[in-house]
Amino acid sequence: MDIRYYIGIDISKATLDWAVFVGKAIVLQTQTENSETGIKIALKAIANLPGFSKSEIVCCLEHTATANRGNI
Repeated sequence: MDIRYYIGIDISKATLDWAVFVGKAIVLQTQTENSETGIKIALKAIANLPGFSKSEIVCCLEHTATANRGNI
């Protein structure tokens, strides 16, 4: 399997921050609501990238968390 697109998503309660890379170049960067509608909007934008193929992607998700330092 050849990987062409790398998709990174930072997840917070309210938003999703998307970055799509081809190699080291960012080809799409966007933010959506953390909702079904927001996800569909981002996926549609990603699917419209030149030469996009679902079989050539790797996704990485990371939650954005704020440490509650008062309880440490």
